[in-house]
Amino acid sequence: MEVKAALEKAVAGGQSAVIGADDSWRFLTNELKHLALGDLAGQDLSKTNVEGTDPAAEIVRYAQELKTLGVELIVVPVPPKAAIYPDKFAAGLFADCVPPLAGFLEVLKGQGVHTVDLDAAFRAARVQQPDRQLFCATDSHWSPYGAQLAAQQVADEVKLVAGLSLTGGEGLKLASPVPLDFHGDLLTEAEKASLPKETLPVVRVEGAATGEPAVLVLGDSHCQVFRKGGAMLTTGAGFIDHLSQQLAAPVDEMSTQASGGEGPRIEIARRTVKDPGYWQQRKVAVWLFTARELTQGRWKKIPALVQKK
Repeated sequence: MEVKAALEKAVAGGQSAVIGADDSWRFLTNELKHLALGDLAGQDLSKTNVEGTDPAAEIVRYAQELKTLGVELIVVPVPPKAAIYPDKFAAGLFADCVPPLAGFLEVLKGQGVHTVDLDAAFRAARVQQPDRQLFCATDSHWSPYGAQLAAQQVADEVKLVAGLSLTGGEGLKLASPVPLDFHGDLLTEAEKASLPKETLPVVRVEGAATGEPAVLVLGDSHCQVFRKGGAMLTTGAGFIDHLSQQLAAPVDEMSTQASGGEGPRIEIARRTVKDPGYWQQRKVAVWLFTARELTQGRWKKIPALVQKK
């Protein structure tokens, strides 16, 4: 089946999640809507985006504003699960069927924005280590290994930022992998009652970092999964935990459950009203959000620092 037809057929069903070709896998419908729009490079995203707002323009503007404050922004879109596992979504699809994010990220880089291409890293990792699952089969988030791999990729970029001093997390260590059993958020309550739990290995970070963080992560629930517990499944093994361990330094967090394009930036803007010096100790801001936000989210102008009149 041609990829666009497969995506459109799945979206037409109207469910919030669809069952893949492998019936143990579930895929978020909004991610499939995003993928059905094809390669974002060269598109007028103000027309492609469902809210009529242009993510590229706002990302560039936000990066430029932060640069005036002495902060380097690193933009990290999380690839859709079906882009990495198209064969789990529909029989006969393969990796090259789904457009990569590289073209869109080149557009941002051409305008001076520092980016990390997790899409390319995840595609390569699936080929090189096919037995290490990068996304949860029944959840809308990456797997514990996916979070850890993403942290490694981002840490490598953070370390390239000139003049950055990282200390305070030298005692952070990785624990031995243990199995994590869970039902993901893409299952209905009836499915949770009838289907066995998914099991994936999880590697937790042990120890605590100290001191004032020079690195801030802002983003969506990909920052919270395996970190916040409860609906976020467990603690100590999320992206930020592993980023802190990789950097051997404390990492600050501003995340929201949804709306990775707007939510955390709204919270930061509010914080700067109370604390005008919010950005003074922070030298790097890692902006982590699901790639579907580029077409399915809202990208209005939000200041990084609210200037009091």
